Amino acid sequence: MRHPKNTGLLFSLCLLLCGCAAAAKILYPVTNDPLKTTAGIYKLDPTHANIIFSVNHLGFSLHHGRFNQIEGSLDLNNNAPENSRLYVHVSADSIDTNSEELDKKLRSKSMFNAVEHPHIIFKSQRVTLSGEKTAIISGQLTLAGISRPLDIETTFIGSGTNPLNDKKTVGFSGKGTLLRSEYGLKEWLPFVGDEVALIIEAEFIRPN
Repeated sequence: MRHPKNTGLLFSLCLLLCGCAAAAKILYPVTNDPLKTTAGIYKLDPTHANIIFSVNHLGFSLHHGRFNQIEGSLDLNNNAPENSRLYVHVSADSIDTNSEELDKKLRSKSMFNAVEHPHIIFKSQRVTLSGEKTAIISGQLTLAGISRPLDIETTFIGSGTNPLNDKKTVGFSGKGTLLRSEYGLKEWLPFVGDEVALIIEAEFIRPN
């Protein structure tokens, strides 16, 4: 049986934590209105960024992987969002499929060729608004030394001042698809799918 004093202490602690959380929301409000974001150049927060991909595996399942080293920048123009620009730089050898053997194969010359082409780069060329919180970011994806157009369907999540570092922060979700064969990644076709689905989650921090 729990001692009454301990129960009271636990209850008081819960109230204190709830009070701190409520105060944080007041002091550090987050808006989901993209027009209320702070304009400027933001840097990608690599600790809160994910690029996840999936591909059909032999018709049995969707196999997922990710990249662990991501850098990038966002030139955000909230008055004219269509003039915003995105740049993302990914280390090809940071691929992670939860299989060391598969990762080694994917880094090899027959696939990503990470030695000769260590960087995967996306540069936006056009932003087209598609809704109040959504846009299509069109740009060039350079993968394994080949550049091709890629559209990213983007959804604005929120912006505000991050209470952990007191810096302006903005976050987005994105998704897209590509055909790996168009980048010369033809290993295991057609048994392993050609179409690759991308899921992107990212927070950007304004340095000043």
